[in-house]
Amino acid sequence: MIRSPIAIVVLAALVACPLAAQDTTATQRTLYRLENDWARGVVHRDAATIRRLVAPRWVYSDESGMMNREQGIAAFTSGPDTVTESGNEQMHAIVYGNTAVVTGILTMRGHNAQGAFLHRYRYTDTWMKLGGRWQCIASQDYLMPSEGAR
Repeated sequence: MIRSPIAIVVLAALVACPLAAQDTTATQRTLYRLENDWARGVVHRDAATIRRLVAPRWVYSDESGMMNREQGIAAFTSGPDTVTESGNEQMHAIVYGNTAVVTGILTMRGHNAQGAFLHRYRYTDTWMKLGGRWQCIASQDYLMPSEGAR
């Protein structure tokens, strides 16, 4: 029988934590799925998918500078690079109510005029629940140095 007030508080916290963790885990799974939808959209040059994922005033920045929504969508769906595979690694989501930050590494394989490539981008995406669904409101990434450059 538990008699200590501290033990009762600890036990209550342990019992309550799974419910909170389940809620966060469901939200994290949703955000990870959306990030993976985005990666597939890049492979298929599917501007409609990316447009569905990003908010009307989404901003994007990378080594080349800042882009508005349409410029950012074009950067992901057009250009000389042909992306044949794209996927996320090491995703981590931190949820703050109706806002969340997802960090990870986006890996892209494909080819361009210089030949085959493998690019890895470290990214931070900020998501907000708008109109009942998660939409990305800001993204920043940078091309990570290749393994041979270290």
